[in-house]
Amino acid sequence: MLNKYSDENKKIAMGFLSYIPDLKDMSNLDQELNLYKEDENRQLYLWKSNIEDYSGIVALSFSEHTVFIEYISLSPSYRSQSNIFKIFDDIQRKFSDYTVLGNFNLGELLKAWRESRAKEERESSAKADNDTSKE
Repeated sequence: MLNKYSDENKKIAMGFLSYIPDLKDMSNLDQELNLYKEDENRQLYLWKSNIEDYSGIVALSFSEHTVFIEYISLSPSYRSQSNIFKIFDDIQRKFSDYTVLGNFNLGELLKAWRESRAKEERESSAKADNDTSKE
């Protein structure tokens, strides 16, 4: 689940951002938070898995029909392809009218996610076809 960043979550956000090598310095961290606070085309979201605590942060930027994933920073215990795919799913659900793109490092994961979703849709469609043919 994605929750839009607010100043009340600043310490939590800073913790996740500190996992990014370029943001380990406090001044860089503050600059990053200010950038997303001041630019209406950029938004930070804290991500919750199915449990109560936040598990990571996602930085997004927007253009007319595109949501671009700048980066995802997760707590070490949540760094897995399945959690990244859950984040992609959450982004797609939240911004269903947008095309989801990502930075160079996320390109292969986005491709695998799209292939996985297409396969699930084909299997779901085939199952629905089988169910209607049995009636």
